[in-house]
Amino acid sequence: MKTILVPVDFSETSANALQYAADFSKDIDVDRIILLKSVYLSMYAQLLPSADFVQLSSVDISSARREAKEQLKEIGHQFIRDCDDCVKVETAISELPLLRAIHQVIEEQKPNLLIAGSGGSSFMDDSYIGGQVVAIAKTSAIPVLIIPSKVKYQTVKKALVPCDFAAIDRLGVLDKIPGSKKWINPELLVLNIATSQKHQTENDGHTTALKDLLDNYKYKTYCEECDSTVKGILTFAQKYDVQLIIALPGKYSFFYSFTHTSITDALTQNTTHPVLILK
Repeated sequence: MKTILVPVDFSETSANALQYAADFSKDIDVDRIILLKSVYLSMYAQLLPSADFVQLSSVDISSARREAKEQLKEIGHQFIRDCDDCVKVETAISELPLLRAIHQVIEEQKPNLLIAGSGGSSFMDDSYIGGQVVAIAKTSAIPVLIIPSKVKYQTVKKALVPCDFAAIDRLGVLDKIPGSKKWINPELLVLNIATSQKHQTENDGHTTALKDLLDNYKYKTYCEECDSTVKGILTFAQKYDVQLIIALPGKYSFFYSFTHTSITDALTQNTTHPVLILK
């Protein structure tokens, strides 16, 4: 993996995602990590008074941006000490709104992975990025690794891949994950959840397709029944002590809703597992 992008906002959720990224860099070959801070302030925020009825002046705005730059620089120095010695750490300040800033960095710097913190079910979370993680996951052109605020890094010994047996061919995207052979080994758990509306079990055709697509991986397949797909996945992940959930792209990935209309509910329920959303 060449480059990782980590948006930061100086919150505890963001700090946890940074620590996860630093520890992650020691388990995989990473050349560069970019820490991105958006200092965008909307026109409304500039013109309207704050809750304390204090209107920001141009001097106040410039001073706040300077402080953000200095704080990011300081975080960058600390982050370098936490990372693998071979990793180059860069900091980037953008005056664009967060999503546009992320998209610009992706386009210009070509990172392979974006790591973002999520507050999950915490209503006390102060992370702006955590509040935007749904939009980040939906619009990012690269895979997004979402880190719940209380999750600490663990070497991935078991990765759960929810996959409808009707769409096994989508498992081929696993080989497109940079460095996947190194960090999502040694075992993949391929899970089919059967709801009351649809029940499907593995057959000989599925077995052959799985062998062809996952030839380079050690894997096991499972079929579970649950009325709620998301609940079934998270219950299984807890039961089998997995360190990562991988959300495949496409309508039949089970986490189709994870990157579309129900992503907020799914993220709220998931507070204990990092989720890698593929593209």
